Amino acid sequence: MSSPHSSSNLGISIAPKVDLQASDVLGSHFDSVEDAQLWYKNYARMIGFGVRKDDMRRGKKSGRITIQCWVCHFEGVRDERQSQNCSRVREPRPITQTGCRASFRVNYDESVGKYIAKEFRPEHNHHLASNNEVHLIRSHRKVTGAELAQAKALRHVGVKTCQFMNYMADQVEGPQNLRFTRKDMQNTLDASTRAEMMKIDYKILFWVDCVARYDYQYFGDVLAFDATYKTNAYHKPLVTLVGTNHHFRTTVFGFALLANETIDSYTWLLQTFLSTMGNRKPVSVITDGDKAMSKAIKTVFTGCIHRLCCWHLERNAQANLKNEDFTRKFRDLMLTPMTVAEFETQWLAVVAEFALEQHAWVQKMYSKRCNWAEAYLRGTFFAGMRSTQRCESMNAYLSRFVQHKLKLYEFVRQIDRALHNIRTTETSDEFKTKYSTPVLRTHLQSLEKHDAQLFPLRVFSKVRDEMLREGAVIEVKTDKAVDAALDTVTEFGTPTTCWNVIHNLQENHI
Repeated sequence: MSSPHSSSNLGISIAPKVDLQASDVLGSHFDSVEDAQLWYKNYARMIGFGVRKDDMRRGKKSGRITIQCWVCHFEGVRDERQSQNCSRVREPRPITQTGCRASFRVNYDESVGKYIAKEFRPEHNHHLASNNEVHLIRSHRKVTGAELAQAKALRHVGVKTCQFMNYMADQVEGPQNLRFTRKDMQNTLDASTRAEMMKIDYKILFWVDCVARYDYQYFGDVLAFDATYKTNAYHKPLVTLVGTNHHFRTTVFGFALLANETIDSYTWLLQTFLSTMGNRKPVSVITDGDKAMSKAIKTVFTGCIHRLCCWHLERNAQANLKNEDFTRKFRDLMLTPMTVAEFETQWLAVVAEFALEQHAWVQKMYSKRCNWAEAYLRGTFFAGMRSTQRCESMNAYLSRFVQHKLKLYEFVRQIDRALHNIRTTETSDEFKTKYSTPVLRTHLQSLEKHDAQLFPLRVFSKVRDEMLREGAVIEVKTDKAVDAALDTVTEFGTPTTCWNVIHNLQENHI
């Protein structure tokens, strides 16, 4: 046989069988090194691993490649001296080499003028990538024309929920309350072949797809939303509802176009959102402090902890007081972990220092302290969020896809594009977590190794930061009883601050 395209030895075309053994491949002929590489890369793509060139030799007189070997991209091991270099500034790249021995080698045979397969090792010592992960491997990132056509065909596969509410509030008609027309609605539904249910309204559009609903079931404990972005032909506020996923990335739960930012509009939105998400309320909500939002949250998300965005509050403090020293101290009071008693004492001291006892904005903020002071919010889960920054970032990201003059159906289509890109990033994060291992750096290596196996890479880095801080903790005193131990600790640099740590020996609970 002259090439793998018509090989009787392999019995395959350019798409090889996935259960090949060495005996199936050895002795096969290829017209060129490029043909051999193309075959092996196709095989690797179907199996789920990457390919890297390895040993290569040329004839001294002819300059022709006489030997070419390809290996799995997990071949080799990391030089430990690189990770043990304490003076390096950058974080060492996660380890991807596993010492995999899978390989493929061809030799040039002058007697037949062909390349003959001389070595084929199909065994791998690592997990193989699935079909939806293989495109993330470096050697398979280039997409063929056939694959591109298939991707376009599958682009609109899925299920989308578009809900249009028949909400007839008594509002004054005018440019600010421009209605969606029936034609707009129909065009939007025609453009969205994944519509699951529909209700007609000419003022409000709520949009969510099945992936967002799925994500909310796992990551919906914390919800952040705002309505600061108005880029559409209707000049309506676009509300983004977002959260944080297990890679500490922004995940989108839904969008809404509102006629206006009234209590009724937000109440309808939250009620529709809640019913769409199986009536599962979030644990906590973060907003920019809009009055209509706040009242709607109290009505719909009863029992939910409402946190005000720290970034907006800090900016409001500077705008109202125009005093950078006060703004800095207000920020410290807002974000520093402390007891309620400590907060009250320090608040009174700051107010007295700047003589703000009668200042209206300061009084209003104090009445809302349970919604912004860390002292009152400790113990509530916020997934590391203190602001609506993820909403702001999402709005900035959407500006790359959404133009000002888009009609409703075009607008929804562009939102689809943006979501596709966001979810591609999550797939990449999953791939990196699954097929790489972080370099161990702390003095608690057994614990660090366990955590590296437990947490996704981006979250593990945050856990490791906490482990590194453990080195600054100093034990001051230990009192032991039959069923418990009490440790008093302090932290280097703050000897006046102590913490009591109780270890329940029977339940092994700290």
